[in-house]
Amino acid sequence: DIKTADLRDLGEAKGGYGLFDLADTAHARQRAGSLRFAQPARVRKVLFPLPDRLVPGYFVELVSGDAERTSSDATAWVFGASDGRYLYRENLSHAATFDYRVWTEDDDKHTPLGGPLADMSPHPTGRPDGHLPRFIAPSLISIEGFNTNPDGRADPWLPADATSTRGNNVDAYADHNAPDGFSSGDTRAELSGPGAFDYTYDLRAEPLAAPEQIMAAVTQVFYVTNWLHDWYYDSGFTEAAGNAQRDNLGRGGLDGDPFLAEAQDDATGGSRDNANMDATYDGASPRMQMYLWTGPDLRSLSVTPQNANYASNTAMFGPQRYEVTGELALGEDDAAPRGDACGPITSDVAGKVALVDRGGCAFAEKARNAQEAGAVGVIIANNRESDGAPRLAGDDPDVTTPAQSVSLEDGGALKAALAGAQAPLRITMTREPSVERDGTIDNTIVAHEWGHYIHLRLVACGTQMCGAQSEGWGDFIALHMALREGDDLDGAYPLSSYGSAALGDSYFGIRRAPYSVDFAKNGLTFRHIADDERLPDHPLNVSAPQNSEVHNAGEVWAAMMFEAYVALIQHGSGLTPPRAFEQTRRRMSDYVVAGMKLAPANPTYTEQRDAVLAAALASDQGDFRAMAEAFARRGAGTCAVSPRVDAQGLSGVVESFKVQPEIALVRAELDDSAGSCDRDGLLDAEESGTVTIEIVNRGAAPLSGAVASIEGPGGGVTFPDGARVSFGDIAPFATGTATVPVKLDRNMKPAEDLKLDLTLKSAEACTPTRVEALVRRVNYDEVPGSSAVDGVETQSTTWTVEGLSGELVWSRAEGTAPNRVWRGVDLGTLSDAALVSPPLEVSETERFVLTFAHRHQFEASDGTFWDGAVIEISADGGETWVDVAKTADPGYGGRVTSESGNPLARRRAFVGESPSWPELDRVSVDLGTAFAGKTVRVRFRVGTDEAAGDTGWELDDIGFAGVKNKPFATLIEDTASCQRGPAADAGADQAVAVGELVTLDASGSSDPEEDELTFSWTQTAGPAVELLGDGARA
Repeated sequence: DIKTADLRDLGEAKGGYGLFDLADTAHARQRAGSLRFAQPARVRKVLFPLPDRLVPGYFVELVSGDAERTSSDATAWVFGASDGRYLYRENLSHAATFDYRVWTEDDDKHTPLGGPLADMSPHPTGRPDGHLPRFIAPSLISIEGFNTNPDGRADPWLPADATSTRGNNVDAYADHNAPDGFSSGDTRAELSGPGAFDYTYDLRAEPLAAPEQIMAAVTQVFYVTNWLHDWYYDSGFTEAAGNAQRDNLGRGGLDGDPFLAEAQDDATGGSRDNANMDATYDGASPRMQMYLWTGPDLRSLSVTPQNANYASNTAMFGPQRYEVTGELALGEDDAAPRGDACGPITSDVAGKVALVDRGGCAFAEKARNAQEAGAVGVIIANNRESDGAPRLAGDDPDVTTPAQSVSLEDGGALKAALAGAQAPLRITMTREPSVERDGTIDNTIVAHEWGHYIHLRLVACGTQMCGAQSEGWGDFIALHMALREGDDLDGAYPLSSYGSAALGDSYFGIRRAPYSVDFAKNGLTFRHIADDERLPDHPLNVSAPQNSEVHNAGEVWAAMMFEAYVALIQHGSGLTPPRAFEQTRRRMSDYVVAGMKLAPANPTYTEQRDAVLAAALASDQGDFRAMAEAFARRGAGTCAVSPRVDAQGLSGVVESFKVQPEIALVRAELDDSAGSCDRDGLLDAEESGTVTIEIVNRGAAPLSGAVASIEGPGGGVTFPDGARVSFGDIAPFATGTATVPVKLDRNMKPAEDLKLDLTLKSAEACTPTRVEALVRRVNYDEVPGSSAVDGVETQSTTWTVEGLSGELVWSRAEGTAPNRVWRGVDLGTLSDAALVSPPLEVSETERFVLTFAHRHQFEASDGTFWDGAVIEISADGGETWVDVAKTADPGYGGRVTSESGNPLARRRAFVGESPSWPELDRVSVDLGTAFAGKTVRVRFRVGTDEAAGDTGWELDDIGFAGVKNKPFATLIEDTASCQRGPAADAGADQAVAVGELVTLDASGSSDPEEDELTFSWTQTAGPAVELLGDGARA
């Protein structure tokens, strides 16, 4: 943090620049640390254009660097002269192109291949026939970066003087050792030569066989994650949108968070057959951990004389190549449960294969105990239902006995066979392993994990359904990267064919079925996210029976998105002229990013569908229609219904296979605009007004012929022009408005709750008839400044809303109609929003007491309070605020956690559910005389973190005792009179001669109240006349 005093003015230079350098003082050196100016900074005055005006500023050109290094960076800035704020930044240093040996396409953007295998997108045979793809060699390519930044250039992945895979977007390294993150013994890829990372991964050697092998893997993951950064940058995942970069280059968002790509994570600790993504929010580095995977091996576990074979898994410890045969025996110790082999085995297993149960201790400990009891082999049966045979992780160099595992079900079958055997059962265990495979170089796994990161940076996601979508988004990001121009769009597209080779047939990859628009290959539709739904009959690689498990349910979302992508490609190719494949590819990623940005917190499948479709509709109606029809083919048509967010097993899906309109009410408002007595905007007795009805078409097809009709209570209200109104054509996701004239008669009771039934009809809609019950208060007046208690029932309000996402959090809403309340929503995104009172003049002598009724339901889990609310008070006009709890106890229920970035972290607050939920609790906070004689403001403040939300907070009847002013309005009976006098009509003008007799006719006069009229004639001007009669005619 360098101050003006730390600079030395070197005078003026040509071009009107002033020159400055760091002062040669101890204070300046301390503040600058290792920073040094490579040359004096140049500064001059400029006028900088803002959208609406020119502002004075200072142009600063700075060439600086670390004193310990030979390189420097040049940057230009413009700072505002009046406030010092940064207005502009430009990187004046340009990096060199680097060479990378990686598995990539030979196209203009060097798109990553799926991995080190011959093309598996689509699968070469399209059948589960055991096809073994061949290995292919990586290519040496040159690239600097390819995104288009605001200056129209690409941002370099590495600075010109880089020596390792540590760039602005990505920091890639092999994280073999604890602790997590780059530490002693971990490896970044270093330059193999000038400007090159030219390492060849030997696919027939173990992943950790040599330093060059490790650096080849690190180079690959550095390349793919940078490539994904640049591709999706150009689709809108920029600094301002929250992407991960060490330096955001002045373009918005929070920086200091480069993407951490950890290759071969915990390889020496035994982590295998997985990958994960810690997708932290903007400003903290996301962390991707890529693991090693078991290589495909030939293994067997057979039983004689049954001639039965059992599916098994292998151990990371003990011998890796073996063939042993022995009699099967239960391995039991003397401590319960006896079958877990966690103590010395006392049953006879010498020379036999011991069958033991999982649980209680490490796998290697069980094997060692069996070995010490003389067993020649050990089988560990899973203790988890429907979980298959587990991989036996761990490390024990003393174990020399072969070990395999079986599922819980197969373990039970072996025990039953053993118990009923007439002769000894003999087990033969074999294993012939291959080298392990490195998930780091399986680009589809990397893309999947990167997909979690972009999704969770753009969508607040804390529910099972949203988590399933995140798994689906990961798969779709990988599919989008893998699909090429000219590919068979009806083919089968497996993922992770390299890394998951040990799981079985490459046709399936890592999922239950390959992705395909051919329902004979992948027939998953919306209903298959629910546990109680039977899967399609085509070949499946079923790894877990629960459809709602996030990876399984995620397959359904990815299948929908893949269907939409293929439909978009086909639509584009059918245009005249055809749209280029690369244009469609870019459009799809544009719709993905925009759809994520448009999604609500914790979206359901149909909400996320609508967000993606809305993004397409904003760009191209043809794209929108093609994608909507694709969603419908997978059961997510217009009338589809998602499960409740808290549904067990994701049950409750309603499928729809059509694209059609859907009608819903947006608002129905009542006013006195047609004939008001007092013009206060409130419909009173004897006044005429309108009911304004706004509807929305939530469907993906145009809505036509929609009508609305209103039914009143049977007396007191009439609809002069009829109670039925039609809407014009309404486009998808658009709104339409219509009005119905209404009149209240003179007998309407004061402050009456008018109950109306509003019926919406459309034969085309998912719900052809929809009835909405409306309750609106009529025939009343508001008296401003008449109370110290706000019942929240008036149209006007003196409360204000402020803070982060204030307008999204706070609103006046209907509690139990027509009762209104203030509602503070517990958002699933970061918010810090307050409802602020008007100024309150506290009495010098009376006790100041706050009262209110409330209920709340804030996000909480297992005793951890993620969101909450507090009450604060200010005595200086809102400059500073203190918690009322410093003066009196408001009844807070717990402390907001500090784990999730909530603005109220560590503070006691209203948390979880209020005591009488869902009923209201009455609260009184006696602040005594602490604020006597002061003018104060009180605020109700809600703080939420970036993850899941909940119902929130409702407030009613907010009152202040001991104040001198009355800042709130109240409701009273309507006092305005509509008594309008009769309208006199003396008839048409007449011209008559003096002395003639003429008849005046006032029978055209009328009284709006239909009262009986009396008449009196008076001459107002002209020559004197004699009036005869005193009726309508004279």
